[in-house]
Amino acid sequence: MLTVKGCYKDGKIELQEPIPANITEAELQVIVLPNPAEQNKTKEQLKTQARSIAKRYYQAVHNPLLAKEFIPGVTNIPYGGRVFDEQELVNLISSSLDFWLTAGPYAEKFEKEFAEKLGVRYCSLVNSGSSANLLAVMALTSPKLGDRQLRKGDEVITVAAGFPTTINPAIQAGAVPVFVDVTLPSYNIDVSMLEAARSDRTKAVMLAHTLGNPFDLDKVTAFCKEYNLWL
Repeated sequence: MLTVKGCYKDGKIELQEPIPANITEAELQVIVLPNPAEQNKTKEQLKTQARSIAKRYYQAVHNPLLAKEFIPGVTNIPYGGRVFDEQELVNLISSSLDFWLTAGPYAEKFEKEFAEKLGVRYCSLVNSGSSANLLAVMALTSPKLGDRQLRKGDEVITVAAGFPTTINPAIQAGAVPVFVDVTLPSYNIDVSMLEAARSDRTKAVMLAHTLGNPFDLDKVTAFCKEYNLWL
């Protein structure tokens, strides 16, 4: 039994290799493979359909215009959650069809464009803000930073009322967190306490914007520039 491969072309099976003249039809087994051109065409058609369905699903299920009336004192306001639009859902479906479950073409495109926007050489995406905090602090422990290297025993100013992973990276690096209070109702750093919190061991200020409310970045930045601290 001779096995050969072939694929459909113009409605007929086209063999990919010649058949010896002494082989009869009964002795021949043909494995029909998808035509590469037709396969790519079908793939793109199906992806287009999937993206179209994703758009319709978003409009039917996640459209912000479908939200119920907001009633003060009654309607719940989540402190966080998933925020996405139609295009992000479409891109998610498109990536998953090619089984990009981690970084893929969209991530690479975003890294490149975001780096250009910030005017830096490169950008590296991570899985969460917590991982980003850890990566940022660990980068400060590099000996290449000389006197500005974050070493064990150095102090990092942060807020007492904050998310744990804003503080954990400094502790993991062997630094000492120095806590300051927050103001109400912003729940962000009380910038009037920065001077009192600084010492000769202070190397950085590490803060996060609370619940979408930005802290006073101008004053914090000015403080860090005055004392040559990492922010």
